[in-house]
Amino acid sequence: MPPPLVSVIVGVYNKERFVGECLRSVLAQTYPNWELIIVDDASTDASLAEIERTVGHDPRAHILRRETNSGHPGVARNEALRAARGKYVAFLDADDLWKPEKLAIQTSYMEIHPEYPFTHTRCEEIDAAGRFLDLRHGGIYPPDGNCLLALLRHCFVCTSSVMVRMAVLKETGVFSEEKCFKSGQDYEFFVRCAKDHPFGMPEAVLVRYRRFDGTVSRNPANWRSMPSDFVRHKIFLERPALWKGRLSRQAVRGIALDSAEENAYAARRDGRWEHVAWFAAQIIRLSPWSPRGWKQLGASVARRK
Repeated sequence: MPPPLVSVIVGVYNKERFVGECLRSVLAQTYPNWELIIVDDASTDASLAEIERTVGHDPRAHILRRETNSGHPGVARNEALRAARGKYVAFLDADDLWKPEKLAIQTSYMEIHPEYPFTHTRCEEIDAAGRFLDLRHGGIYPPDGNCLLALLRHCFVCTSSVMVRMAVLKETGVFSEEKCFKSGQDYEFFVRCAKDHPFGMPEAVLVRYRRFDGTVSRNPANWRSMPSDFVRHKIFLERPALWKGRLSRQAVRGIALDSAEENAYAARRDGRWEHVAWFAAQIIRLSPWSPRGWKQLGASVARRK
């Protein structure tokens, strides 16, 4: 029998600098049976030309072109998913890279371990020039299996490392296109998957994740609309369908409080006192009688006088 088909999903918006190298890392896969679905989200640079130049006439590559920019990464991913035919779906961001054996190792792992319909892999971080920085998350991850609590505490899954059974997508749904998840629609999707399915992870480092200031989540201009993981944790708290029956409201509320406090301390280290005050206010709203919020607010007021 032929190996199972993998649908590779790549959304692109103004990534002409990186998308060619990204797509070449798919073309170089040692695993042969894949289709590549690329959605160009109305790029205004030369991304589309770079895409066409890179994939050429490879029959496994399909390019979908949007006439107007969606303004939301989830839209492009969902458009690609509607065209996907695979037993498995793998996601790759347009500025990240795969190692040649990525699909081979991960597909084999999922065939051997049907108990894990959602898998991800270890990653190394690189800079804009492709230079090695570090292992993402220090190479330390929760054990395989039920990881909902650990995932709510911290998003340890890198989108470009994910492979999921198509059956899970049909059951769980696709990426949120809500404005509040312009940054973090992948995180919300992972949480929905983790509520009902155990996660697995092959041991190898198979992805090169690019970390630089030009990404959506690291752009300072987006701070007000998506300031931190805390905002997503607060949204998760307000959506009990994501955790009810698996975790208590008290546990999820505690995660939101911890996240706000961590962000407040990080803002203090950077001297961003307006942000310290904002996080302090969030802590006080969630837990008015806790000293944690008042402590951060006091530090902010004292420093800004």
